[in-house]
Amino acid sequence: MHTATFKAHTQTRNISATAALNWLVESVRIASQRRSLAALSLSALDDIGLSEAQAMREAGKPFWA
Repeated sequence: MHTATFKAHTQTRNISATAALNWLVESVRIASQRRSLAALSLSALDDIGLSEAQAMREAGKPFWA
C-alpha cells in the first residue's frame, strides 16, 4: 500500500497578549449584551424597533458571530 503525505500550507499568526485580551473583553461584552437583549420585555423591544423573533435570533447567536 502506498501512502501520501500532504503538507498543509497555513499562515502563522502572531497574536499579542493585548490583542488576545481585547478579543476576550469584546467577546464577554457581546455575550452580556445578547443576554440583556433576550431579557427585554415586549414593550422594550417595541421601543427599540425590534420584534421578539429578531431579538431572539440575535440573542441566540454565539459570541463570536
